[in-house]
Amino acid sequence: MIALAFAAPALSDLRAALDDATLESAAILLCEPVLEGAQARILVKKAFVASDQDYLERSAVRVSLDPKFCLPIEKAAKQSGLSLVYVHTHPTVGHPDFSFEDDATEAKLAEYLSWRCPGVPHMALLFPKDAPARCRVLGSAQPVRVLEIGANLVAATEDSQQPDTDRFDRQIRAFGKDGQQRIAALQVGIVGLGGTGSIVAQQLAHLGIQRFLLIDPDEIEISNLNRVVGATPADVGQAKVAIAECMIRHIRSDADVVAIAGDITTRSVARRLSRTDFIFCCTDTHASRHTINQLAYQYLIPAIDLGVAIGASGDQTTIGSHVQMLAPNLPCLWCSNHLNAHRIREELMTEEQRTSDPYFENGAGVEQPAVISLNGTTASLAITMFLSAVAGIPSRPRYLAYDAVRGRMNALAVTANPDCPFCGPDSTLGVGDRAPLPGRPE
Repeated sequence: MIALAFAAPALSDLRAALDDATLESAAILLCEPVLEGAQARILVKKAFVASDQDYLERSAVRVSLDPKFCLPIEKAAKQSGLSLVYVHTHPTVGHPDFSFEDDATEAKLAEYLSWRCPGVPHMALLFPKDAPARCRVLGSAQPVRVLEIGANLVAATEDSQQPDTDRFDRQIRAFGKDGQQRIAALQVGIVGLGGTGSIVAQQLAHLGIQRFLLIDPDEIEISNLNRVVGATPADVGQAKVAIAECMIRHIRSDADVVAIAGDITTRSVARRLSRTDFIFCCTDTHASRHTINQLAYQYLIPAIDLGVAIGASGDQTTIGSHVQMLAPNLPCLWCSNHLNAHRIREELMTEEQRTSDPYFENGAGVEQPAVISLNGTTASLAITMFLSAVAGIPSRPRYLAYDAVRGRMNALAVTANPDCPFCGPDSTLGVGDRAPLPGRPE
């Protein structure tokens, strides 16, 4: 499946810029292609909206652009290996799909681009009047999903997969058939299948997610049995992702699960997340969270970071957690001071580097306290935030802090750093493979 991803509010802005009550309008998008096997995620970089003088012909049923407008954009795509998306509108009600004339025009355009800009997919995007958008691979019937990524994950195109209305009846009563359909269409990545990640996986399977990508390098230890959902004493020594996969399949026998017993700080493993639509970060190392933080903005894939803390300092006891969504127009983990550069550097070192580095604080790590009830509370907060972003339930916060000692839940507001190299306007936002991910090479 191919997804065309806009960083909010670019899709809404484009549709507004093309709105005309009587005449078709057109634009061309330059996009960064991210290819992963048979799947692709196409990241919109820049939109070129045609002005009045850029049309050779423009009416209520037809539009033709001047080559002087198109050629410089196509040249830029050829030089940089970018994808092109040709956009037009149907301004009158009753024309919700591509026309026969659109088919004929696209066939010629697809043939032209096969030699002009080869090796990457190109698309046609249609905005009909009072109807969902339509998008397809240029010159074919292959559908393309259109997404706008921000505080909400908005699907501009209709998903063909219909929900099981009997199984999910109570959920459909809560957020509607459309909301359930949007949930069912997603592929979700979960990084870390321990105390919080296993609960996240369980709840997502019950909610109707069918496609999972699970990543965790660790095996079940006897000390994990107090909190890893689905694990039994017989599972000690088994990969955590294997236990999570088994649990998901017990809930949904038709689930499509890819389980990777690998480290997210290995670049090739992190790159596999580019095929997902949403990520849950359930790890406790700074290096892994930094990797997911950068990936979320760089590939326009919304993520939710979960953190749990139990500790004491003097007579002060801390029991709490946070849940923070990462997406365009939301502050990242660096902006909210959840990451430490020194810790990241140490965690990414090899054993040889640690031995030779005079600044490495040698010493065994301290195992942190972990209790299933706090993990469950935190996982449920994250899932509810996910449902708000995807299915539209009325829950607005995208950054929550839970204080179990005082019995308080607070919605936090953090101002994003305008100079942030990860989520700011001059960051790696939406560049895809143009910038390397942090982490270790193979």
